[in-house]
Amino acid sequence: MQFDYRDFHIDASPLDECGRYYARAKIYRRTSATEEAVEVKYSGDLGDFASDADAIEAAQRWAIQWCDSRSG
Repeated sequence: MQFDYRDFHIDASPLDECGRYYARAKIYRRTSATEEAVEVKYSGDLGDFASDADAIEAAQRWAIQWCDSRSG
């Protein structure tokens, strides 16, 4: 699931591996010069979940907290 939050673009797409879903997120910020999205943070695996919805929710929570801690 991809969405925009504050000045960031977040990709909270889980990894589906053998019936388990691994929460992970990539956070991007657009450069002002080129408007190109540049990855600024990758979460790595945030845990495994029985459903993709649970994994997405965990990744979204982590990403929003990370963005909030970097926004003034």
